[in-house]
Amino acid sequence: MPDKTAPAINPDSILIPSPPSLLIELEKLIDADEINIQAVAELISKDAGITAQIFRQLASPIYGLSKPPESLGKAVSLIGLKTLHDLVKTICLRQVLSGDSPFFEWFWERSAEISKLAAAVAWAQRTVVNVLPEHAYLVGLFHDCGIPVLTLHNKQYSDAFRQGGAYHWPDIRKEDGKFQTDHTVVGYLVAKHWKLPDYVCQAVRHHHEIINAEHKAATLVALLQMAIHIYNIRNGQDDSEWEGERERVLDELGILPNELQEFEEDIYDQVQQNK
Repeated sequence: MPDKTAPAINPDSILIPSPPSLLIELEKLIDADEINIQAVAELISKDAGITAQIFRQLASPIYGLSKPPESLGKAVSLIGLKTLHDLVKTICLRQVLSGDSPFFEWFWERSAEISKLAAAVAWAQRTVVNVLPEHAYLVGLFHDCGIPVLTLHNKQYSDAFRQGGAYHWPDIRKEDGKFQTDHTVVGYLVAKHWKLPDYVCQAVRHHHEIINAEHKAATLVALLQMAIHIYNIRNGQDDSEWEGERERVLDELGILPNELQEFEEDIYDQVQQNK
């Protein structure tokens, strides 16, 4: 039953954020018959904040670079236009979906940590899952993006995230029920509008459960759920969803139950060492 004390959020009134102009211009350059790498580099370099974030992200082992690139042009050559495009999307998303409240900083720090964990799991299980670590990172950042959209629409939506002066992760589907909304649908609409790969969009939509083994996003959802589980247990957050999905996640990722604890520790330590 919906909570009558909370105002329902009318889906038709929710503003799905559009990609910023830089991202739109980047897509035009990428879609051109003849791609001009120098023009791509010059476009991105106009935004110092995005440029700095790109170099910071490329220092991560996710991208497998032995050393940071010397220039944006070199970065494009090393990681490819598609990967650079996805990277710019993640940076722009955080810029667009932020506000004055400390909630947004906390939210995006959590998402960034989960993204790194998801990418690390994808790399560790690369012979089993056949998912690019960059795509695991992408779904880690976008999976809950419906929450800041809903918060920007109605700040009461984020009230449940704060208790006793600190932020924590509530039963988000219960909060959806109070406001008669669904953050996964909103997140899916954002992912589609920002032209993420289809199976990433599907993983955003269904990230609370692995629908079935045939679902094309099932592996990506399993990677994400493993990352969220590791994040939760290491940060003292509620992890009640894990037990319901644990068996299917382990099966999808090819991890034996008696290997799980060591696997979690290895992934967490790896991400912490590369901060």
